[in-house]
Amino acid sequence: MKQVIPQYKTRGDFAHEMIDKYFKSSPNKTVSDIGAGFGFMGEKIKNSGGDWQPFDYVRKIEESIIWDLNCSEPENVKKAGMVIFLEVLEHLANPLLAIQNISDHIEKGGFLVLTTPNPQSSKNRINLMVKGTLYAFQEKHLQEHHVFTPWEHIVKMFLEQTGFEILEYAIVDTAYQGEKPKTVKAYLKKVIERSIEKYNPKSVGMSYGIVAKKSK
Repeated sequence: MKQVIPQYKTRGDFAHEMIDKYFKSSPNKTVSDIGAGFGFMGEKIKNSGGDWQPFDYVRKIEESIIWDLNCSEPENVKKAGMVIFLEVLEHLANPLLAIQNISDHIEKGGFLVLTTPNPQSSKNRINLMVKGTLYAFQEKHLQEHHVFTPWEHIVKMFLEQTGFEILEYAIVDTAYQGEKPKTVKAYLKKVIERSIEKYNPKSVGMSYGIVAKKSK
């Protein structure tokens, strides 16, 4: 029987639905938005009844608290009942240490909602065959500090090692599927992508999402 995996057009759609699903079960109302950027998750968190606590490595909005994830949580912050962690993991040189520090920041019974680029994606597979490197992790992507390739099995192992129980896996960022090819080359590439995606459901989506619960 073919595996059916939930799909979300954008990472925001995924995060919004997971907040709707899990926030009421969180041990407290504090939602830490790690990698908050320009704060696009803030309104949703507040409208859901959460106390939005944004963090970032570089402050892009006044509300953000600086947190280098190589270190423990900053002083005088609230423990989180839920953490939103979207498209940050791939930027971390020490991902296991960062996840441990995040785990220490979450109360037992709290939830972690993360998304990260999908190395299994059809685009990554094609690029690997043609160029010998993953689509989203070429040398040019070092400018974006893409330094960790977040293979699903490794990310899940890191989460389990740091006291999390995996609750959900989802396909994220599928908007590319609606793009119409403008050249013959693009059309042929899309045909190959669809063939790969038909064979392996986890090759769909530029990113994937995981929900994990702090169990220890």
